[in-house]
Amino acid sequence: MKIMLIGNAGTGKSTLARWLAAQTGYPVMYLDQIWHTTDYSATAKRWFIQQQKKFMTAHSDWIIDGNYSGSMAVRLAEADLVIWLQVSRVRSIIRVIRRSLRYRRDKNSRPDMAAGFTEHFDKDYWDFLLFIWHYDGDKLRKALAAQKSAPSVVVLRGTRAKKKFMSDFELH
Repeated sequence: MKIMLIGNAGTGKSTLARWLAAQTGYPVMYLDQIWHTTDYSATAKRWFIQQQKKFMTAHSDWIIDGNYSGSMAVRLAEADLVIWLQVSRVRSIIRVIRRSLRYRRDKNSRPDMAAGFTEHFDKDYWDFLLFIWHYDGDKLRKALAAQKSAPSVVVLRGTRAKKKFMSDFELH
């Protein structure tokens, strides 16, 4: 099975990816881990898409964690299941700030992040928090709607829904 995890920052995608990998034995690609090793250029975007294609080709079953709408169609074309995590904007921002503070103290707290990545509490970070606040999922909905053979989509709204999914999870 090929599983995509999508949703706003701070919704628990990486945590769920680690849990699913432990349950299934599937390899995981954390898009943040790949993207944040680049210089964020147009060349980097092409390389980023190639890395995803290589990963998907190399594995019959996989989990890919991350939105990155610019390359989402590539993953959607291959996915069997899309799990869309949704929590409130306030909860997302609180989780991201907590995660950033924890990561500052312990780089091992985010195995899903690129080695050497550093976060600065600067204008870029503020812009990221604004991005989280204004996130509405329209790009995701449009990308899903554009698929000719759409994968199954499971929407998990909130922590309770995620916990229920985890307790009911069975690999088919």
